[in-house]
Amino acid sequence: MSEYIRLVWLRSRAFRVILVIAVLYAGARLVVHGVYLAALLVPESLPEWVGAEEPMVPNDLMDYLTAASHLQNRQDLYLKGKLDRVEFYQYAPSYALMFTPFLWLSPIATVTIHTLLHIAAYGVLYWQWGRIFHLLGLGRANEMLVHILPVWLIFSAFWSDLGYLNIYIIMALLGTLLIDAILNERLGWSLVWLSIIMQTKPQWAFAAAIPMLLGRYRFFIKLMVLAVVVYAAIVGVTMLMVGPAYGWLQYTDYVRFLSEMSNNFPWRGPDMPFLGYNHSIKQIVVCLLGVTPGAFRLATGVKILLLLPLAVVALRHLFRPAGRPGRDVPRRALDLAFALYLGAFIWLDMVWEVSLGIVVFTYLLATLEGRNAKVLVWAVFLPYALVDLWQVVSFGLFGMDVVAPGPYVLTDPSIYLPLVMIVILTFYVLLMRRLWSTAPVPASRLAGAG
Repeated sequence: MSEYIRLVWLRSRAFRVILVIAVLYAGARLVVHGVYLAALLVPESLPEWVGAEEPMVPNDLMDYLTAASHLQNRQDLYLKGKLDRVEFYQYAPSYALMFTPFLWLSPIATVTIHTLLHIAAYGVLYWQWGRIFHLLGLGRANEMLVHILPVWLIFSAFWSDLGYLNIYIIMALLGTLLIDAILNERLGWSLVWLSIIMQTKPQWAFAAAIPMLLGRYRFFIKLMVLAVVVYAAIVGVTMLMVGPAYGWLQYTDYVRFLSEMSNNFPWRGPDMPFLGYNHSIKQIVVCLLGVTPGAFRLATGVKILLLLPLAVVALRHLFRPAGRPGRDVPRRALDLAFALYLGAFIWLDMVWEVSLGIVVFTYLLATLEGRNAKVLVWAVFLPYALVDLWQVVSFGLFGMDVVAPGPYVLTDPSIYLPLVMIVILTFYVLLMRRLWSTAPVPASRLAGAG
């Protein structure tokens, strides 16, 4: 990867200028992030509506630490009834257990560790996709990864995740590692990454369906059986560590909470001044039509219609599978992986980000044919990638005058327009068009052609 960067650096003056600007912004942005973290640790410097009386950590990390504290004290992990906020703990009890060691550390140490972990994860994500593209023989994608390095440096999803210390970038890395392991049919590593994902955000397990769609049934069945066994083992160990009765109660509450979360979520209706940061299909429909059962049913219908082409493509692959590992049909396998990823996020009712979108963006620019399609990819993705830059500039010019409780940056276009869903749907349509127009080739025909 470093050799690619050096060659492009020597060849292109425009690349040098843009990369230097992006690096300078990233450096300045890290300084801004440091100031932000320092402000959290000094509550007197924060607005009154924050309600801070003691040193704080970023919101999402605080949710994890609070859950760990509740677990340690054998208190309920999950909220009950109608939710009055959008930040809440929604992961398995085992995830809260994993955070209990951080309760022994100071807020400064905890925030520092997680900040460095996020930065490292993002760097590994970039490097890992360079490695994947190289090993799959997708040289054009590897070159594109270098050309758009400046976009990676300013990518809003990374900076937002760093600000909240959520795990979106870490999930993008885990999803990437799972894709890599599955394409190469490494059962052990596939099981490791899949098992970790299932304890956090199960929607990121999308890549587990690839072997089935490619006709690698033996590998798929082994992986599924072992994943169930490991999941049950993790549940058992967690219950033993926290107490069987309490552990069982929390796992049943976890299932109940997930099943009721959509109905209890604080949806933003037409009475709200803007859409907000949840860009799901359901939130968009509700914002336009109101928080009603009819709007909920309409949103579900829209999602089903959008996902029907993916279901048809999946059925075509089930009836005419390639019968080869993903590494042997890399374009087909990655098209399916990214379509499944985007399809999962179309179905979700809470969609705050599309962290792996930077990878799909890279891949589409490298593999799409036709200038118009590439212009479209740039046109929908760049505004989303630049959201963080827009927020920082707005705050620098106007200060807290443009920050509303939430917090929302009132000059941010993404609280008025569903930029995340626009990116998801555009990339999804482009991938589906290619998958739809290219029939799967059975293994027998591939062998005959050889």
